[in-house]
Formats: sequence, structure tokens, C-alpha cells
Amino acid sequence: MSQQTKDNGEEFSQGYLLSKGWEACTCTSCGKTFYVKVSSTLNRGSCGRNRYNDDEHEFKTLPKRKQLLKPIDIRNHLSSHFVSVGYSDRPHCNIVNEEGLTDLVVARVQVFDGFIHCGKEPVNGRFFIGQPSIRTQFQPLVAGQEGTSTAFVNVCTEEMNSSISGHMESLDQWCSALSRLGLRMDDFTIVQRVSENDWGTGAFTALELFFCYKGLELGDAAFMTVPTLTGQEVVVSDIGFGLERIAWVINRTESYFDLLAPLASVHPREMLDLCRSAALLCSDGVIASNKGAGLQLRRFVKLLVEKYYCDDIMHLVSCYTQYWKSFSSQEVTEEGFISIKVEIDRLINLKVCDLLKLPPPRTGELTEAYFERLVYTCNVNVNDLRQAIQSCKT
Repeated sequence: MSQQTKDNGEEFSQGYLLSKGWEACTCTSCGKTFYVKVSSTLNRGSCGRNRYNDDEHEFKTLPKRKQLLKPIDIRNHLSSHFVSVGYSDRPHCNIVNEEGLTDLVVARVQVFDGFIHCGKEPVNGRFFIGQPSIRTQFQPLVAGQEGTSTAFVNVCTEEMNSSISGHMESLDQWCSALSRLGLRMDDFTIVQRVSENDWGTGAFTALELFFCYKGLELGDAAFMTVPTLTGQEVVVSDIGFGLERIAWVINRTESYFDLLAPLASVHPREMLDLCRSAALLCSDGVIASNKGAGLQLRRFVKLLVEKYYCDDIMHLVSCYTQYWKSFSSQEVTEEGFISIKVEIDRLINLKVCDLLKLPPPRTGELTEAYFERLVYTCNVNVNDLRQAIQSCKT
């Protein structure tokens, strides 16, 4: 995006927002321009982006819904809204990314990776997509930061060869859709930023608007001119929100994970997050291996075994497999699910083998079969094995 195009984009977006009843303010902390509704009672001196810790989410003080609205219901509501105003509901991409720079899909805009990185035909039209995504950099933050998960659904609208006016019209449709879900625009701030990016095809600038609901960031709208592998440039409107965060602020539950775990679950949210992430990978047929997406699945399972080994892992993975299945028209394969069980048992077998200095397990050998072989052919004491496996639960 050239300097002139950037300036024109900022001027147009500000003019559009002002015409829709938003007021431009300057944050005294970070210096960024942000917008609030003229009728809003929010603080005009602070943009409020990411200002809260776990115990200070202001939206929790608002009245709670009488009935929970599940993430899939919110996704369907959003889809109906955008389809009614001319967008196509496009199936999401497989979580394994075969055309861009990342092994896994980390953002909804990767629907355009084939055109940007591989020179394929452009993807024309306006789309609504509910895209399951994984951002592995979030995993270390989950235990200590509410509202964060490694695996989540990006609900988004995407348009290639957009115009700034078309982009702002899409943003306005998002305001309408969120308002119909019960999220008042008076409770939002929209924070403006210009960022420098490079997706491996050349540097470009993006004009970004972040939507913060009483301090919690729900999503963002990016308008950018992206270089492609063939030397062309493509103007992209990319607007997306975290579905699970929307569900959290709509239902105003105490924890972000209250809607993302079996109601009877008492497990730490990091364990729940690891099971969710592993389930998403196996739902798309990923098998544990030593490279690519399979290596990431192996890392998730390794953390589960090292920190949270218990009989509930496979039960939770099964629950989350059903969660991801609700967002896809594809049949979930059993192969990936079985792969997680095999990987768990492989790690347990290796740990017991090392602890007791026993003959090594065979490739693909489940723990029950390995222990049976040790007891009946190697004369190992079964109680020693049972005590050793307890060390996997600490």
C-alpha cells in the first residue's frame, strides 16, 4: 500500500466512521487514534485495548443471559446475516496449510494463499467463513491469561480486489450483526493502527481497526494491498473475530473456558486447551509424526502426557472432536483420533521402559499390549509396572 493510498484509506475510514455516529479520540497512554460512539459513556482518554487482567473484565458486570448461546449458534447467526446481504458462506480450509508459509492455518485470510503464494486463480466474491485456526504461540499464555486459546474459530468476511468503501461497508455489516447478537456498539472502542507486514512475497502496509468490547479485543478489520508470487498486487479486505471470545462476552460466564469444556470438567484450562488443539488436528486427519502438522500434534500430546497424564485425556479429545465436527461438513476420520491414543501410549511406554530399564516397546505398540508382553514373556512384576505408570501422573 503506497503512502498516498494509506493516507486516503485512513481519511476515508475516519470519514465513514464519523458519518455512522463514531467519534475520533486519541489515547493518552499509547497515542493511537480510536473511535467510540458519540452516545457512549466510555472513557474518551483511553483506547482500552488489552487493559484488563483476569479479574477485571468489565463485561462480566453486565446482566447475564437467561439461556446460554453456544458458539455454533453464534456462527450460524452470523452466517445467516451475511448471506442475507449478499455474501457466500464458504467452507473453511483444512487446518493443514499446503499453500502458504505456515504448516497450519493461523488466520482466515489464508483462503487466498493459493493466489498469493502459488499463482492460482483469484478467489472472487465476498465470503463469510468460520475458519478453525491454531496459533501455537498462544499455548504458553493459556494457563495465566483468560480469553486465550491455542485453537479457536475465526468468523470472518473476506474479499479479494476490494475497495476501501467496500471494506468499510463490510465493517458496518459486522456492527449490525454484533448488535443483533446483543453487543451494543456503545460498549465498543475501535482502535486504529497501521502495521508493516511481509508474507514472504514482499513488504506491505495494512490499515487495521481493532474492535474492543469493554477492553477485551474481539477482532479486527484489515485493509491491505498484498504482493503476490507473480509480482501482481491484490487489495484485500480481511475482517475477522474470535468466535469463542464473542461467545464469552455474550454469555458473560466467569471463565472463557466455561463454554469450551464439558460442564462437569474440573481440569486446568491449559489441559483443556491442549486437548482442544490436538482434537482439531486429528479431526482433519493429522497423524503424529516428526515433521509439519504431525510434529505439532506430537508436541501437544507430549505436553499432555508430561503435565496432565490421566484417563480423561482421550475422553476430552473425543468431546472436542465433536466440537470441531459441528463447524465442518466433512466426515471426521478415526485415523487421527487413534493416532493420539497411539502417541500417548508410545510416550508412556518409553517413560516406563527408561524408568525400569526394560526391553523397548515396539513401534505402534499400545501400553496394554506392551505391559502384557513384559509380564508374560519377560517376567516383569505387574505391580512394578503399575507403580511406574503412576509417575506419569505427577
